[in-house]
Amino acid sequence: MISSKFRASGFEMRRSLTAYVVALGVLVSAAMIAGVPAYAEDAAAGLEAQRIAAAHELMEVTGVNAQLDGMVDIMSQGFRKGAGDAGGKTAADKAGEEFDRFMQRMLSYRQAMLDDFAKMYADRFTLEELRAVTEFYRSDAGQKFIKAMPELMQQGGQLGIKYSQKALQDMKDAKP
Repeated sequence: MISSKFRASGFEMRRSLTAYVVALGVLVSAAMIAGVPAYAEDAAAGLEAQRIAAAHELMEVTGVNAQLDGMVDIMSQGFRKGAGDAGGKTAADKAGEEFDRFMQRMLSYRQAMLDDFAKMYADRFTLEELRAVTEFYRSDAGQKFIKAMPELMQQGGQLGIKYSQKALQDMKDAKP
């Protein structure tokens, strides 16, 4: 026959074991719950990285690097013309050299700028949207759009100048 002391100690062992199992369950549950945000953060970081990669791909397909170079050339020409109109050829040459040095320095940050642009697109658009836009730009219509863009930008700039001059003339004519 089992002594009452042994039965009592067996009861105590079962109670202790139950407490350990419950405690272990609580700890595992807590660890799992604590791990969910970490997993969610990892998943979100992974999705963010995918969106940034998709944004870089979009920029590659649309030729952002070439467009950046084209914009710098157009800005340089416009800057030289404006400086020449204001101060003559010598002033234009000097201002142009300074502008070129500045742009060379600014373009030393090209990759950082492109990374920031990719982050900006990734923050604004979903992964699916970035992929859809990229697919459009890979299409014949998208490629036509990309090829026409520099000329359209230049023509748009000319339209802006045209209407700015009209507005300035209207203001001059309206003066008493």
